[in-house]
Order: sequence, then C-alpha cells, then structure tokens
Amino acid sequence: MFSTVLAALGLAICIALAVHMALPYRTRARVNSAITRLGGWAQTQIDRAAGWRRRQRQARFAALEAERVIRRARESAQQNGRVEGEWDGNVYRPRSFDKPKKPH
Repeated sequence: MFSTVLAALGLAICIALAVHMALPYRTRARVNSAITRLGGWAQTQIDRAAGWRRRQRQARFAALEAERVIRRARESAQQNGRVEGEWDGNVYRPRSFDKPKKPH
C-alpha cells in the first residue's frame, strides 16, 4: 500500500515537471512565481502556528523582568534614603526637581 502511494506520488511529480518544461517561458515564469508565493504563504502559516507559544513565553518573561527591575529600583531608592519623591507608574520623580528655577 505504502509503496503504491509513493510510486503514484513520484509519477505525479514527474508528469508535473514534464508539463512545466513544456510550457512557454512567460507561462513557466508565472507558474514559478505563483508556486513561490504559495510556498511563502505556507511557511508564514506554519511559523504563525508554531511560534505563538514562543511569543507568549517571551511576553511573559518580559513582563516579569520589567516587574523585577521596577521593584529593584524602588527598593534601592528606599535603602538610599531617596524616598522624597513619588512614583508615577515606573517613573520616579524626586521632589528636588520641583524647585523653582532662579532667573539670571
């Protein structure tokens, strides 16, 4: 059974290649272009299907890393006595920046 299917597949490929060689140049170029586009589309779909878990894992890792960096910055600010400020999301704004500017 398997050998019959394999033989039929080989025969179909040989016939397709023979027909392709018999085509005029412009038609052959058009067929090649269509096959290339179809191959690119299929590869994109496979990458999309296979890569969603990797993208999800990378996004989760990036969020955890951002939280860790923010927590470390807040803790170092408290340890160094720089608590005279406020946190706006993940941005630290010290009160020393709010001093009025002296005109010259």
